Amino acid sequence: MDKKKNYTGVVASLIIVLVACISIGYAALSTQVNVTGTTLIKTNSWNMYVSAVATPTTTGAPTVTKAPSVTSGSTSTTSLSYNVTLNKPGDAYTFNFTVKNGGTINAKLSAVPTLTGLTTAQDVYVNHTITNSDGSAVTAGQTINAGATKTYTVKVEFDKNITAAQLPTSDQSLTLGVALNYVQA
Repeated sequence: MDKKKNYTGVVASLIIVLVACISIGYAALSTQVNVTGTTLIKTNSWNMYVSAVATPTTTGAPTVTKAPSVTSGSTSTTSLSYNVTLNKPGDAYTFNFTVKNGGTINAKLSAVPTLTGLTTAQDVYVNHTITNSDGSAVTAGQTINAGATKTYTVKVEFDKNITAAQLPTSDQSLTLGVALNYVQA
């Protein structure tokens, strides 16, 4: 029995020595690699706004009670409003407005502008459009670089090519809208 205890003690001692040797060997053969660096995040700004509105033009004899406007020097105007009465077919109201990228990040239109405010029935006798100032279509992805501007044209027109049957039978009060959604380019 004493031999068996001795043998167990020797085996236990050998296991402890073996584990110690493996641990020392592992420690001697391991290396930790560290990567450090410095990152500087630069100051930027996002500021898309309406910087100017040109004098509106009219065709026919619309009645204008409020023209769109921007306070001179304002860098926070993000909406415009106007009030016009189109009295007869052929009357139209057109104005240009300029969007400025006053920030430091290039911007782009995330989608084609959204035109709102017309029912299917009203769309027959009213034309409501937005184009680039050169008359070309406004498309998703158009960019305005930091510090640059882009001018658009909005037109609302009582269609002159409608028939007598298409004329509205009562006055129609329309709240027309155009939404331009800019995102980082």
